[in-house]
Amino acid sequence: MVTEQLEAIATEVDEALNSGQFELPTFPDIAMKIRDLIDDPNVSADQLVNLLSADPVITAHIIKAANSAAASGGSVRVDTVRAAASRLGYRMLRNLVITVTLSKLFKAGSPIIDRKLKQLWERSRIVAANSFVIALHQRHLKPEQAMLAGMIHNLGALPLCIYADRHHPRLDADALDALLRRFSARVGVKLLDNWHFPQEMVDVIAGYENLQRQNENNLSDYTDVVTVASLQSTGTAKFVAWKNVSAAARLGCSPESCFSFNEDYVDQLNIAFGMLELPTRTVTPAPVQEPAPTISVPNKPEGTESSGILSMLRNIFK
Repeated sequence: MVTEQLEAIATEVDEALNSGQFELPTFPDIAMKIRDLIDDPNVSADQLVNLLSADPVITAHIIKAANSAAASGGSVRVDTVRAAASRLGYRMLRNLVITVTLSKLFKAGSPIIDRKLKQLWERSRIVAANSFVIALHQRHLKPEQAMLAGMIHNLGALPLCIYADRHHPRLDADALDALLRRFSARVGVKLLDNWHFPQEMVDVIAGYENLQRQNENNLSDYTDVVTVASLQSTGTAKFVAWKNVSAAARLGCSPESCFSFNEDYVDQLNIAFGMLELPTRTVTPAPVQEPAPTISVPNKPEGTESSGILSMLRNIFK
């Protein structure tokens, strides 16, 4: 597509965004109900189990995820939603429901746009898995919330692809990529605001690509986690100038540990991959001349609630 045509579409999108006429997908109904139940301090386990059990696709995914998560720990397999919910914890359940429901939106009629959506969905889950593992090392961050942050970090691309599929289905791959680069963050912020996501999640979309981003208290946050997780997902982590990535410094990740992250934590990453229905990885260990650098794992604060799977994963890291 020539530059003039691309600029015309970009102008069209920009005007639609400025006028509030850009159509955003609605938050999936079942995911909203689950979120509302989990946020309700008076919710009962029966209410949650009954809602989850009403959807056979979600039920199957949750049970499979619970068994994938515990495979390395030698736990007994579960075959009911109640047992799976007990093992995973409420926050992880919320993430898995969002995963199942969002996956249904990543489809298009145009072969080029449909292929791009599939690539985006796979990358989102990889970043989510990386984020989950990275956050296990942060005393003040919740791994399940980090997984959600990774899942939605580039969600603005979804409405743009839907828009292109409806109005410009012959858009070529290069033009689509250019459109996504220009507008994904802006659309993503609008989408999460529309879906009433917390500000810390909106901040992820707005700031994860800024490798020199600073924050007021110099304490790592979910945007930092996704910044590093995203860089780890590209296959070029060994070529990143990690010493110049401010997020890595706040997370306590040395350049050496960033270089070897995917190899050092392949077992833990594969647990997260299994929960998100991603293919697991194998790593051929290189000859070891000296101990590989690792990120120290802080002790879990006393009195903090943790699901069974989180306790098991933290034990793996010790």
